[in-house]
Amino acid sequence: MKTKVDFSKEKITDHLDRIRGLGDACMYFIHGQTKGILVDTAYGVGDLKGYIESFWDKPYDVVITHGHADHANGIDQWDEVYMNHHDKNLLSAKTDIALRRAMLKRSVPDIDDYPDSLFQMGFHGRFHELEDGMVFDLGQCHVQAIYAPGHTQGMMTLLIEEDRIMLFGDACGVFTFLFKPESSSVAVYADALKHLKSYEDRYDRVLRQHGTCESDKSILDENLQVAQEILNGSDDHIPFEYMGEQHWLAKAIDEKTMTRKDGKNGNIVYASHKI
Repeated sequence: MKTKVDFSKEKITDHLDRIRGLGDACMYFIHGQTKGILVDTAYGVGDLKGYIESFWDKPYDVVITHGHADHANGIDQWDEVYMNHHDKNLLSAKTDIALRRAMLKRSVPDIDDYPDSLFQMGFHGRFHELEDGMVFDLGQCHVQAIYAPGHTQGMMTLLIEEDRIMLFGDACGVFTFLFKPESSSVAVYADALKHLKSYEDRYDRVLRQHGTCESDKSILDENLQVAQEILNGSDDHIPFEYMGEQHWLAKAIDEKTMTRKDGKNGNIVYASHKI
């Protein structure tokens, strides 16, 4: 039986570290001269708070990009967190330990060796609203929150201004999921991508939270083009099964590499009733 969870960090820039614990979803820690931000808390297994405070002794906020189980389930270690209000109900529906174990099984085969006592439970603290345009001053490092509904109704991205880095997280990637009940329609998502595009001259680098965790800036234009093809009915419309449910993949992929056959990267999985 496991008695603890090991966390690690990888330096991305002088202001940014990538944090990994159990599972496939990474977190980020952004820090300036006077303050920090923990971005997401992943599956909520282990003492993440203790780990952060083992290397950071200044004030910091906890910011949740969206309410999915693999991003928000560790927040009960804190008294206050920032999250967009649209995802509060989603978060409360995704705290079940059995659900998290099932999700973790794919990347942590021995997850059953971790006792329930290592799993953080439902949040009992205070939510602060994470609003579009909100800026966090960390001391010579500024982070702006940008609203990008699509993957979830309350999906937020973060622009690290001095580093010219955009944390897209799950908002815009190589397999953007738009088929779940909490997802926005493809039309709403296309508008969100246009909103993100208005910040294009303020960043050079895109970071995500799954897979390679990084994409070229072209990922935004590629997802926008795919969304527009879905809207006008010209996408490849490939049947795609996910956890027993039938959905649609917008662009054809190589089944061995799971990458687009045309060499581009952005792709969308969507439901017919959410166009």
